[in-house]
Amino acid sequence: MPDTRRQATLFLDLPLIESIRQEFNPRQAELISAHVTLCREDEVEDWVALEERMRDLPSAVTLEFGFPVRDGDLVYLPGIDKDGSFRSLRKYLLNSDRVRDHKPHVTLIHPRNGKCTDNIWETLRSRIEPFTYTFHELSFILQQDGGVWQTARTFPLK
Repeated sequence: MPDTRRQATLFLDLPLIESIRQEFNPRQAELISAHVTLCREDEVEDWVALEERMRDLPSAVTLEFGFPVRDGDLVYLPGIDKDGSFRSLRKYLLNSDRVRDHKPHVTLIHPRNGKCTDNIWETLRSRIEPFTYTFHELSFILQQDGGVWQTARTFPLK
């Protein structure tokens, strides 16, 4: 029986971020495009109900991304949910007012399959400036047996 993971995700379509991920963590970039995880598999009890809620989604999500942050070999861009749209969408999808605090971020180097040297860190810090990004669609994605994540469905955010 295959091991299947699933999640609700917001994909980030920025060539600069993808090129950085491909250059410094090609294995992770191969597995999944740059994204912000919205709901992880361990948060969802009923995926059918979640998918039904995805059919009538609220408005787009806007996040402000800051300078890269490094924690050993992990490097990510922290997201700031200034208008509350990220948290509101999580509450809507998880159908609860009590959702765990999940800090939005985009992983540039994942320690599972990448390394961040001091030289790489300096390069990343020099290439990335803070930016704002608005997500206009949400994707329901699946991963089988640790392979490449596949998009099962995409839903527009109004």
